[in-house]
Amino acid sequence: MDINRLLVSQPATPHLKISTPTYPGSPAPGSTVPSSSAELAAIQEELQTVLEYVDHGMILKSFDTLSRLTDIVVTNCEQLGLASDNASISTSTTTASITATQEVDQKSGFWTGLNNCWLFAFSHYANARSQDQQLKEPHLHHLHNNVKTWADTLEKYGLVNYEMGLWEQDILEAIEVCLISASLFSSSGMDDIL
Repeated sequence: MDINRLLVSQPATPHLKISTPTYPGSPAPGSTVPSSSAELAAIQEELQTVLEYVDHGMILKSFDTLSRLTDIVVTNCEQLGLASDNASISTSTTTASITATQEVDQKSGFWTGLNNCWLFAFSHYANARSQDQQLKEPHLHHLHNNVKTWADTLEKYGLVNYEMGLWEQDILEAIEVCLISASLFSSSGMDDIL
């Protein structure tokens, strides 16, 4: 699978500082507020790393990183310019209108990349290269709760279950499939063999 197609590519920007979230939604003291395009590029670069982790069977590490990145996106949604599909540029001229459309496309592409990363990771959750990299039922329940929390936070921006925003329903369905699979695997006694 060509993992580059899952993410919208942007140039990497080294040495960026991204706020690490501390709920309920405020950045930690001393952390920096993201500057939109540079931080989005850094996040997309890390999402690429998540996909590589998945391809290498580092499932638990991929979900840890993906959860951390999603926390950052949700917590800093407005600062990252992801909170609406209204471009921040006046559309009074043709050039400005084209630029505004490109900005909306970039935001939409970012959300699509993030969501596809989640779905790709869940589609490979059983491919852990070792037992310590397996995603177990408690992890899945924790991820389920996180997705619900992220969706609740993003709901005020209208960023849930639309092209631009978190695909809560699709991600929760992927988690449910994994939970069913995990419980079937567990009840068959196969987890004790590994």
